[in-house]
Amino acid sequence: MRFDHVSVPCRDLEEGLAFFVDLLGGELCVHTPIFAEVRIGGALLGFGTKNPSFMRESTEYPHIGFVVDAAEMAEMQERLRRHGIPTSNCWTRGGVEALLFFRDPSGNVFELVCPSGFPDAQALPRGPAAGHGTTVDVDAIAYDAWQHPATKRSREVVPAR
Repeated sequence: MRFDHVSVPCRDLEEGLAFFVDLLGGELCVHTPIFAEVRIGGALLGFGTKNPSFMRESTEYPHIGFVVDAAEMAEMQERLRRHGIPTSNCWTRGGVEALLFFRDPSGNVFELVCPSGFPDAQALPRGPAAGHGTTVDVDAIAYDAWQHPATKRSREVVPAR
């Protein structure tokens, strides 16, 4: 009937909340000692610390993509970099869309997709029809430490559904 949620591994729940709620602006829906869920970009994203399986180096899959407009992509890239979070270069497959990868503190890969309207999209580095090929170095966006933003979230949980 509809897509409900994605859950990803998390190395530290409080760090995950700082990233997804305080930095990215997600809305806290569930918060337990080992699991949290936020509403972000119209989707539910869960992250848990019990028996997680983390991504291996040099992997793009799985990743989670969010559609943004050109201004949002530029603003998000700058916000991430301000907090010490590396991002990939912007790139394209067809010269119309712009794509950008980043990782959360646990190493999960996320992609921002600007379907059209990105300035000079036709001049961006081109990747293959599937995957990023050599256009993006997914290992270069890995990091261990970052600058946490000021806590914005309340401990009040809003209903997820």
